[in-house]
Amino acid sequence: MEETIFADNIHKTKDFLGHELSFDCMGCAIANEDIMVPGGPVYRGKFCFLASDPEIPIPGFLVLNAKRHVNSFAELTLEERQEIGDILARAELALKRLGITKEITLVQEERSAHFHIWIFPMQPWMIQKFGTGISTLREVAAYAKTHATEDTIREVLDVSSCIRDELTERAAL
Repeated sequence: MEETIFADNIHKTKDFLGHELSFDCMGCAIANEDIMVPGGPVYRGKFCFLASDPEIPIPGFLVLNAKRHVNSFAELTLEERQEIGDILARAELALKRLGITKEITLVQEERSAHFHIWIFPMQPWMIQKFGTGISTLREVAAYAKTHATEDTIREVLDVSSCIRDELTERAAL
């Protein structure tokens, strides 16, 4: 799933279902739904968009994107920060309530062109194979890409649906 850059800064890659994705900015394309993320949106709000990572098939691995094109948390408005914080907390609770993980790792780096937060569910197989800590996440992601099975992909899609349902149910309370 190597990303290729073409003329006019157009990027091309494939999602974990094998669909080709073409975009200028992946974060904007996902938030604007110009490209469809496998499993669809888990949450679509006024200022942010939550979905499974389109390239890395790990059940419960979510990406929270700002809808507006910024690359830093500090560039977000108060309203954007409030919605993002609320959804981040609700997604974490959903992952734990559903028994998908007991521990998550959050990652946001400004080197990315578009603000997003990885909500990475630490799972026993990851810890057994790679150990713990943020330094292992790239290795875990690479392994998940190359070792995904049909069962894994089905589980990613099922978990996305369960988290969407959980967020919808809890919002109604």
